[in-house]
Amino acid sequence: MGNVAWLLAYLILLALVIGGLVYGRQQALAVYGSQQAQNDWDQWRGDAKKMAQQPGPVKRREPKSAEPPALVLMRDHFAACLGLAVVLSSVLFGTFMIFIRGALASNPSPPAPLPQGERGDKARSPNPDSRSPRP
Repeated sequence: MGNVAWLLAYLILLALVIGGLVYGRQQALAVYGSQQAQNDWDQWRGDAKKMAQQPGPVKRREPKSAEPPALVLMRDHFAACLGLAVVLSSVLFGTFMIFIRGALASNPSPPAPLPQGERGDKARSPNPDSRSPRP
């Protein structure tokens, strides 16, 4: 593949990652940004607070966020999510590109020759029993 094809593939990947994250943000704001979602979250926080006070093998902690975490993440920290997604996608793409270009290389380097002392009779005779005994 030529460099232009790799660049095109990378730009398509970035467009998909960014588009997917923007779509996910829109969905999170639509679903968790409503008053009904806030009421459901408040009810869950109240139920979790009651569960935290009950004895049991595992102690539940009361959620501290006044709003649903998905809403806070996509509304307040979207730039950090987007930056991290672009960086990690770029690193992954670069790694795969190097692997694929190396595997498809037309002129692979030949294996290094063995030193003369290591070739010996083993390289000439596949069956060790066929060798004549040494005096």
